[in-house]
Amino acid sequence: MSRLPARIPAPLSGRSGGASETYTPVDASYDIAIGGMPFMLAINPERPMTRGLAQIRKEQFDNQEIPGEQSLADWWLRSQATFIGGAGLLYQDPDVSNQWAIQYGDSVGLNPWVNGRLSLLRRTELDVTAATTQRHHVLGYADGTDRYWSAADTVLTSSDGSSHTVVTWGGTETILSLASDGEDYYAADEVGIYQGTGSGAGTLAWNTGDPDVVVGWAMGRLMAGIGASVYELAGGEPPTLPEPVFTHPAAGWQWTAISEGSSAIYVAGYSGSVSAIYKFTLEVDGSVPVLSGGIQAASLPHGEVVLSMSAYLGTYVGIGTSRGFRVGELSDSGDIVYGPLLVETPVRGMVGYDRFFFIGAEDAINGSSGLYRVDLGQPLESQGPSASLRHAYATDLQAHAAGEVDGVTLLGNSDRVVFTVRGSGSYVEHADELEPTGTFTTGRVRYNTLVEKIFKFLTVRSERPLNGSITAAVIDPTGGENTVITVSGNASIENVLLRSPVTVAEWLQLKLTINRDSVNPELGPVVTGWQFKALPGEIRQRVFMLPLLAFDHEQDRYGQIVGWEGRTLGRLEAFEQIIQRGDVIALQDLRTNTTTQVVVDNDEYEFRQSVPPANCGGWGGYIYIRLRTVTDAIT
Repeated sequence: MSRLPARIPAPLSGRSGGASETYTPVDASYDIAIGGMPFMLAINPERPMTRGLAQIRKEQFDNQEIPGEQSLADWWLRSQATFIGGAGLLYQDPDVSNQWAIQYGDSVGLNPWVNGRLSLLRRTELDVTAATTQRHHVLGYADGTDRYWSAADTVLTSSDGSSHTVVTWGGTETILSLASDGEDYYAADEVGIYQGTGSGAGTLAWNTGDPDVVVGWAMGRLMAGIGASVYELAGGEPPTLPEPVFTHPAAGWQWTAISEGSSAIYVAGYSGSVSAIYKFTLEVDGSVPVLSGGIQAASLPHGEVVLSMSAYLGTYVGIGTSRGFRVGELSDSGDIVYGPLLVETPVRGMVGYDRFFFIGAEDAINGSSGLYRVDLGQPLESQGPSASLRHAYATDLQAHAAGEVDGVTLLGNSDRVVFTVRGSGSYVEHADELEPTGTFTTGRVRYNTLVEKIFKFLTVRSERPLNGSITAAVIDPTGGENTVITVSGNASIENVLLRSPVTVAEWLQLKLTINRDSVNPELGPVVTGWQFKALPGEIRQRVFMLPLLAFDHEQDRYGQIVGWEGRTLGRLEAFEQIIQRGDVIALQDLRTNTTTQVVVDNDEYEFRQSVPPANCGGWGGYIYIRLRTVTDAIT
């Protein structure tokens, strides 16, 4: 007579048991065990056991406001066809600021600011050599020819970008500041402020007697910050200074920049770790407008000092600080509301042109200096009251030399930018010739998930002929860079198979190296878009659909009868307590002596009883359960 298994003494409760609970065979030859409970399989043509792979991608309806690659089936796609959102993107995923796929990771030597085009910038050339350790100033002007003044150490030079004239400006000390009313220059040293026209000789206009001097032309008048005081240099008995219009109460205060807005003159300065911008509004006293006292228009975060400032288009104020660059906006009252730091490098010089600010990039372009360009016409959405003041930016012109960028200006009335690198000299943007090479790097393409991916194909669209060459490479999470293909002439990069990385990866970056034409330096490739194709790379889970016997009395595969009258309900309740926890449980195949860790898939568990068991009352029927593996390990 066979031995029957003992009755279950009490229902299971709490989170006792789980993946570690297994069944040790005693007498009957059960087929499987789930969570430590043994069962006979109930397989027949009407109740098949199935085994397959779990679906990775779910069926979904795309109701997003912006249709896109998420609407397409099969491949996971990520592409970009415009670059006007600028650099600074870590992950190439759609979000609030990149919902139109306009941003990217980084670029050097490239112009992303024309919609749908990525092309080489113009190169620069060293114009006025100045191996100075002092601040090097530049200021553009035109006298029928586009020119600029260069002030380095004690030397003032007038240049048209190729030929130079040394100006006898009147002083003999280091030039500390430079301003212009459009025709005349005003050069300041620790002795005085000197005035001259074009490349003509200058004469003393005002005494200063202070090594801390900044001058600026604002709202039709010459302004000066000398020591802790601000002066309107008009009236009185030159060269004796008039009475100051404002003196800062901090004795150690130094003024650093002067600019004009639509209704006020702005002067920035600092003392120690405190920095602020003051406004001076024009009042009408009879027929002569005079300056009212200084009122603070903005204060900077502690430890951040204003180094340069330029109001532009009557609305914006560029603020260059010891920590980076901020875009400010003028309120109706003349106060300044500014946004977050866009770039984090000291910004000592800037100039506005078209819809852009060109600002100094100190040692920020692969270790060398040059310019950033900030697009005032492309605000990027963000949280908070200064959301519209976070603007697109990217690196721009390059000096291919390191050092502080003290001055930025335009060559006369042209669109050519001039900037200085301390210790090297002034660099002028070439009229026609392009940079020899430029690089573009996307953000990390991860498809908005940490799931491992198999990156399969790359497409890079470009205008043809290329007028140069394009090399495409990929960067993986290890930092490894692997070249995919180089094309030139009329060749294209269309669904090129990616042979690296050889394993799955969480993310991948695309790096393009764009080289100008080897014959004509004025021509270079134009990239119009790129695309990755990938597939999910995780090991797919296995899914089992099992029909199980659940009767009081059952017969194993050797004919042995197990069970007792009334055992089914207790077994069902105990089994349901095991699986309803949602925990990992052990699936044992007692026929092959293997164990797999599983969970109940999609809550698919059901007990069916179509008719009462024969010759007895109570419970008896079939269990249908769908299980999913949580690991590929089988023991």
